[in-house]
Amino acid sequence: MIQGLLFPDPHERVDAATAEAMLREVLGAPIARTATAGGATGGAATHPPTAVSEPPPGHDPEPLGPPVAEPRAADGQRAQQGRRRKGPWLKAATVTLCVALLGTAGWLVAQGAGADKGGTGGSTTTGTSGRGGSAVPEKWRKENPTLKIGVKDDQPGLSKYDRKTKTYAGYDIDLAYAIAEDMGYSRDQVVFTTVPTDYRSTALKTKGVDLVIASYSITPERKSASPGGYSVDFAGPYYEASRGFLVREKSSKYTINDSSDLRRLKVEVCTARDSTYETELPKRGFTMTESQPNTYQDCLDQLLDVKSDVYAVASDDIILAGYVKANPGKVRRLENIQGAEGYGVAMRPNSPGLKAEVCSALRKILAGKVWEDMYAKNLSALMDSKTPPGRPDLTECEGY
Repeated sequence: MIQGLLFPDPHERVDAATAEAMLREVLGAPIARTATAGGATGGAATHPPTAVSEPPPGHDPEPLGPPVAEPRAADGQRAQQGRRRKGPWLKAATVTLCVALLGTAGWLVAQGAGADKGGTGGSTTTGTSGRGGSAVPEKWRKENPTLKIGVKDDQPGLSKYDRKTKTYAGYDIDLAYAIAEDMGYSRDQVVFTTVPTDYRSTALKTKGVDLVIASYSITPERKSASPGGYSVDFAGPYYEASRGFLVREKSSKYTINDSSDLRRLKVEVCTARDSTYETELPKRGFTMTESQPNTYQDCLDQLLDVKSDVYAVASDDIILAGYVKANPGKVRRLENIQGAEGYGVAMRPNSPGLKAEVCSALRKILAGKVWEDMYAKNLSALMDSKTPPGRPDLTECEGY
């Protein structure tokens, strides 16, 4: 009987009614029958009833309910009657207790077996169980078979597109692959899309990309856009860049040695539209071009045109270093100016699951040798330094 109660399959397990009958057989108690509205015995059990021995003739079965009150009798008679009833009631109580305990044991075993076969018991919900039973969002890859990342295509060392091989290369690209790998994607499942500086937030808003890794500086204004603009969320920063200027190697009209000459001469400075420089430099007394292009490459093209009124390009030191490497003898960098740009991995706001995965990947990348290897491969030659800068603190990942 115990073995029958412990079957994990509910269709093979002995039901409570059958178990009770079997126990009554052992204890010599009668079978309890469930009466229906018509007085008939209840429906058929899961298993055929087990044969039990019938009570001897003239022996009335003991009731399972409370005893019926009898006429008062002498104390001796009541004691004798109590002794006669004590045995059958003990049997009934034993039957009930055993059925309850064994039924519970069978249920627990069945639950355990079900968990072994099909995971956790109960209803299946999206996500896994976190601390305290709270729901954890499913991994991004489960609902997104490819990871779409917006990148630049005109920044040597950071992110440059080769039109012959139709591939991207650079620090940001290697970082993107490392993040994707940690999220469970293969290189073939990563899709890069070129995003100009002034289109990065739009690409996220329109869901053209999932992430933007494109020398995207983390600023309060970008995290809380003004009306009509698109705010973004960041993970990072993964790199800290300094601010600087790029000028022609030789100028036939002006002598420019440092950034103070740009202010003094009031020559035009070009930068990318919607960059931090577009709003910051006029506050410092620099003269900006009347209309800013949407890429730094466009600024560089104007600088290289000797007929242009543009005499300097303002951008991050690492971006300008790439342009110097790609145009030897034509342009040079001035000294860095005050301020820094912390590059972040941008995503749409209110994406806690995605942000948690990206932050987890960044922690591993910055903590290990991967970050140093990416710098050595892509940026050390541009910056004329084999030693990478200090690892930035992942301030945007606090709490994730």
